[in-house]
Amino acid sequence: MEEKSSIENLNGAAAVQKIRDLAENSMSCVMQTALTDRPIPSRPMGVNRSDESGRLYFLSHRGSGKNADILKSPEMQITINNDKDLEYLSLFGSAEVYREQALIDEMYSPFADNWFDGKEDPAITINRFTPKSGHYWNAKHGKLVQFAHILVGAITGKKSDDGVEGEILL
Repeated sequence: MEEKSSIENLNGAAAVQKIRDLAENSMSCVMQTALTDRPIPSRPMGVNRSDESGRLYFLSHRGSGKNADILKSPEMQITINNDKDLEYLSLFGSAEVYREQALIDEMYSPFADNWFDGKEDPAITINRFTPKSGHYWNAKHGKLVQFAHILVGAITGKKSDDGVEGEILL
């Protein structure tokens, strides 16, 4: 039994806001590079920053596999989950690898010391992901209401209309 969802496509400022909200409310995402390889290289990453254009920024080690993948082919897929609020986002776009000390200083936190020797570490690079398109899904109501609707649907056979989804167009 498939749940019915409302369709609300987002573009422009609304699309950027959806991306920024999920990026800021999620602890991590999954970054997929080398999209033509099988299996597709996937790794958990923490989003360090989002900007007014919807771009996402990550700190990355200069010698990492993800950097090598991006330099070979910049196409990338990012998946962000906010399980707490039942929000999900999949984005397709391109990435670049570069180094900008002022931005590293801004994004660096003590958590990054697990991978780097301080914010002056010359091995730190930035992966900047520019989304082109995507798709999002989220519950119209909170997790508890969503669960109640699913439970009622299981008992009564009535399908829930508690979700909203749509395309992200930038």
